[in-house]
Amino acid sequence: MANNSNTGKEKYNSVTEGNLLYAFIMFILPLMGASLLQQSYAIADGLILGNAISEEALGSVSSVSPVIDMCTLVQLGISGGCSITVSHLYGARKFGEVNRLVSDIRKLLTILSVAIAAAAFAAAPQLLELMHTPDDLMSGALTYIRITFAGVPFMALYGLQAGILRGMGDSKRPLGGIAVSSLVNIGLDLLFVPVLGLGISGAAIATVTAEAMSAAYLYWKLEEKRKPYPQEQITDAADNLKECIRLGIPQIIQSVASSAGKVLLQNITNILGGFVVIGVAVAFKIDSILLIPLISIGIAVSVFTGQNTGSNSPERVRSSVKYGVALSVSFSLIASLLLWFFGMQFFALFGLGRDAAETGFRYIVLCLPFYWIFGMQFVLNGYLNGSKHTSVTSAATIAGLAVRVALAYAGAGHFGPDVLPLAEALSWITAVVIDLCALLYFRHKKDADLTV
Repeated sequence: MANNSNTGKEKYNSVTEGNLLYAFIMFILPLMGASLLQQSYAIADGLILGNAISEEALGSVSSVSPVIDMCTLVQLGISGGCSITVSHLYGARKFGEVNRLVSDIRKLLTILSVAIAAAAFAAAPQLLELMHTPDDLMSGALTYIRITFAGVPFMALYGLQAGILRGMGDSKRPLGGIAVSSLVNIGLDLLFVPVLGLGISGAAIATVTAEAMSAAYLYWKLEEKRKPYPQEQITDAADNLKECIRLGIPQIIQSVASSAGKVLLQNITNILGGFVVIGVAVAFKIDSILLIPLISIGIAVSVFTGQNTGSNSPERVRSSVKYGVALSVSFSLIASLLLWFFGMQFFALFGLGRDAAETGFRYIVLCLPFYWIFGMQFVLNGYLNGSKHTSVTSAATIAGLAVRVALAYAGAGHFGPDVLPLAEALSWITAVVIDLCALLYFRHKKDADLTV
């Protein structure tokens, strides 16, 4: 293998050098900005469809999200494994190996995503029927999902390239990609739906166009980032690609289980009634925005753990986790207060009827006491993933999901819609307990750098 550990123009890396807290916060802020803009896809669709067309149009689009998620299973798993591998290589300053890995993994993912999108397009009607999609939502759901499948390869490429850049310690370029796509998505939504009257089809076309532009933008920016790095042949390049796949397989299994669980949960939600489907769907949209800081902190912990492990800086790994815990608990409390005092006002923005709005708000209220636990789950997952223990975090997430699905089906008859948030909260607790046990195990075995 060529010796490239000190090549390239990268002389200073704020992830592995300098003021850690400042670097940690500066890494998180663009992540939060990117996530906020990314949520604008769903918010723009929801606001425009719910107000410009009908409540049923919003329900049709919302009901297919588990199926769309299923189409990104393999891609997301491989992308996650690649981001972890890149963070370790980048922290060790093996820039030539990073360069080769980017080329190899991008080709592989493009082929996989096109094949998956084609298969999903053909199976769309059967998938919606298996989910017991309500008859009044079926036509719109099928239209939206089939158009959206065309964007799956673009979604995969965006996710891969954003993950690679984050693994390099760069969270600003992914923010730029989302900014471009969000502006395009919102602009085309407004043009296609209320102005041209294209309805659900217009919203889907706007989303696919935005995804294509975000993927193209990050392709350009990643090439710009890679340009100074060495281009020599790497004799063990296949090992890095295999490492991506090895780390990604547990995440693929987790994604498969999560998507299957979401389908089962969507099924029980559909059975509970149309107003429950709509209320819970909007609750997820609102919830996802206010939980963005927690997700961003988890990503930051993973990247900082990976790079500082690669650079043999265990003290910075420990400090990164401590900062992650402090910030996640603080943001969890802030989100809880915002939802408690302003939750119903948020629901009013979507033009929901009284029953749907009250069901969605109650969902959020029942989850509030457990948000800090959810935040801890992201921090623990970030540390364990950054330490290449992806099998542990995947097992914990799957176990939590199994508890969630079992409780939802067992308690739906007794608790009604309330069983959905209660089951979700219990799934968070289950996952955190498993992650903590794993952390203590690795500490005992001296297989991790963290001390508690």
